[in-house]
Amino acid sequence: MNRVLTTEIWSEAERLARTASSRKLAIAYVTADHVGLRKGDLLVTDASPRSIRSGQTDAKLLAKLHKEGVIIHSREGLHSKVMLIGKYAVVGSANMSGSGLTEAAVLSDEPTIRSGVASFIAQLCTKKSRLDGKDIAALCKIEVVRTGWPKGKPKKPIRIRRLGNATWIVGVYDLKRDPTEDEQKRIDRATSDINERLGAAADEYDWIRWGKKGKFAKECRVGDTLIHVYNPESGRGRSITRRRAVLLKRTEPNWIRIYLSEETRDSHEVNWPRFQRILRAADYPRKVQPGSVQRLEPEMARTIDRKWTRVK
Repeated sequence: MNRVLTTEIWSEAERLARTASSRKLAIAYVTADHVGLRKGDLLVTDASPRSIRSGQTDAKLLAKLHKEGVIIHSREGLHSKVMLIGKYAVVGSANMSGSGLTEAAVLSDEPTIRSGVASFIAQLCTKKSRLDGKDIAALCKIEVVRTGWPKGKPKKPIRIRRLGNATWIVGVYDLKRDPTEDEQKRIDRATSDINERLGAAADEYDWIRWGKKGKFAKECRVGDTLIHVYNPESGRGRSITRRRAVLLKRTEPNWIRIYLSEETRDSHEVNWPRFQRILRAADYPRKVQPGSVQRLEPEMARTIDRKWTRVK
């Protein structure tokens, strides 16, 4: 579903946010909470001293949201206006303020758009960018002189890796041995990194260990979407989930390790027979085995996603 929003951007965002499992926003300037952010949600904004001083971002609002448990990051020079609200992504032109300007946005539940927004927000969040209570208290002391657009240039441009937009079917198996001590340290660091940046509390994210050769290792990028085929060691209970975004891709001495977004309600786990029925209903032309790795054409990826909940 793709829909253009105009005057109803914030009313629709607030409506969707009421029942969404999570809310993650990367919006340049924020002076009002039009979504209804709550504990565990994530907000990335430009809360640099120059943006606070000019009144483009409201430090007192940030203090209120932080007290309520919202995870807040500041990236000077941010100009994006994107939201991930449950299974929906919103990409538009509107800051979260009362500017009264004529704005537009696209609301989408397409997996590639959602994965791209999720990965973009994840890249924006770093350990250094996260604001704590002391940081926000210092911002609240800045005298506000409303001058409109902040003067001067950001200190450093924000570096964002090019986002992928491919969809892959990837079959994975349980490893025959546990990670080595060195590998586990790398996994723990990556998990801690994601948790700290995104305000999550997962003990461990799903990850895929892959050799450095082959198309998937070379072409899979942060922002891609996986249809994840999990093959347990017992050979029974094979499960398939959709809409798994690639959040991190780490290169290790012997492997590539790819970290995935957590499963959500719209991942809709299905068993192997049902997955095969979904592929047939979508007229997918290739044979898919439990260990297959196949990159989907964009239109076919959309067709499979549409069939996912319709085929029983």
